[in-house]
Amino acid sequence: MPAPPRSRPAVSEWRPTPDPDGRFSSGTPDFDRLLGGGFPRGSLALFSLDASVGRDDLDLLLFPTYLNMLYHSRGIVAILPSHDSPHEFRARLTRYATRRRFDTRVRVMDYVGEDEGPPYVVNIRGAHLDPAPSKPSPKERARAMAKAVAAERAAQGTRGKPYLELTAFEIFETLMGAERAGQLYFFGVKRARQLGNLVVGILGPGLGCAPGVRRMADTEFELRRDDVGLVIRGLRPAFASHVVAPDAHLGAPHVSFVPRPA
Repeated sequence: MPAPPRSRPAVSEWRPTPDPDGRFSSGTPDFDRLLGGGFPRGSLALFSLDASVGRDDLDLLLFPTYLNMLYHSRGIVAILPSHDSPHEFRARLTRYATRRRFDTRVRVMDYVGEDEGPPYVVNIRGAHLDPAPSKPSPKERARAMAKAVAAERAAQGTRGKPYLELTAFEIFETLMGAERAGQLYFFGVKRARQLGNLVVGILGPGLGCAPGVRRMADTEFELRRDDVGLVIRGLRPAFASHVVAPDAHLGAPHVSFVPRPA
């Protein structure tokens, strides 16, 4: 007799942290305290990585923020780092959020035709970031931009709430070059401020757009991995190095910030 199909493990319910006035909670109380209450609304939070920081490190630090936004009925529009994919991102985040919550409120922008088909993937190869050597036609450009607008509406929901914009700058720079990437992102950040969104920027090592992006940032943090684990240091606001670790009592995806031993 064939074995019954395995059921999917139950999703661990996330209990959202309230958003203070004028701010978005990071989902991590220790981080909120260091931020003075949370991320300011309409701001760019920049995370500068060295080469030692990997995908699991970013998940550890940022999943509480993503989940807190989702459980406050806020959406996410994401441009993922090159070492990630829409399908894998969804698989990891839906350990803690239902698939329905993810599929209705998260949109991953896709410029290379990866993981086409699912509702959470937005293929906009015909837009201004199209890496193809041929120039997109006006019809292709209009179709791509209509998809981008639909993605924004999904993230905002029926109440038009602010949402989280995740941007890996390596994608912009690889497809457009450093100068054009910085120019485009300037207008993106200006619009995000008007909407009251939270912009989370991932700045990998060696990017030419780094100086311009740093000038736009409202908060900035350095990330590295050493012998004690993932370490974060605040530049704006300034705070000493802390080790980011899974919370000893609540477990994943909750984390704690522990001052790094000298």
